[in-house]
Amino acid sequence: MRSQVLVVLLTATLGSVTSGHRITLAGVGPARVGGSVRAVSEAVGESLVEAGDGRSGNDSCHHMRFASVPSLLFMVEHNRVVRVETKDRRFRTASGVRVGDSEERARKVYGKRLEINRHKYDEDGHYYIVRSADRRRALVMETDGKTVVSIRAGLVPAVEYVEGCS
Repeated sequence: MRSQVLVVLLTATLGSVTSGHRITLAGVGPARVGGSVRAVSEAVGESLVEAGDGRSGNDSCHHMRFASVPSLLFMVEHNRVVRVETKDRRFRTASGVRVGDSEERARKVYGKRLEINRHKYDEDGHYYIVRSADRRRALVMETDGKTVVSIRAGLVPAVEYVEGCS
């Protein structure tokens, strides 16, 4: 019984990432961009592992994930987490926009803070970008011209890489 209580208490004190966490300019939940892989893993209480998504990149840049939340990818450059990204509609931005929301909703929520750029590959799509005041971090909502299809947040310039680590 004591070991079960200890497990419950230990789990409660670790900063696991769940779909209840919002994606912000700083990361998602306790997983903060800018930290080392080890620091982010320790903050979450779970080790980041290679994503195995075919996009993992190379030694200087690759994608990792937590086994408990496979729909969140973390881009790592030189052992530093530089962005978080998802196509999972269960995750929302700090202001409440999620994958599947309309472009109109994103424009309404972010208003004048929103920078809109044309999509590099989809002639109907856009990149809806919200930048931090110091412009060192950004939130990017990728659209297909109608709806948000992915969300990523992190450090500039990595958060703006269209092809990820490629």
